[in-house]
Amino acid sequence: MGEWKTVYEDEVEERWVTLKVYEGEDDDNGNEDPIVRVTVAPIEDAEQDSGGQKPNAEAEDNSTTLEPDPIDDLEEELIEIGFSPVAAAWIVGKVPA
Repeated sequence: MGEWKTVYEDEVEERWVTLKVYEGEDDDNGNEDPIVRVTVAPIEDAEQDSGGQKPNAEAEDNSTTLEPDPIDDLEEELIEIGFSPVAAAWIVGKVPA
């Protein structure tokens, strides 16, 4: 069994972005591309709690989760939900090769 590993988590264009890559045994899709999940939440929903930690964006009701297949669609999906082309390319650039 595999697991989701967070590879990037930070603010991008006033939204909290969490990029996870699935690490596990070879999946059956026959594709060399990594399996990714991107969760985007408005920054006001990701305010630091009293312990100084950012909350899990996946727990927010108004977050958006993208799971593109193939990975080539990720940049287009990020632009569709309102990121600039530069920001979308920046986020996609964080996906490990």
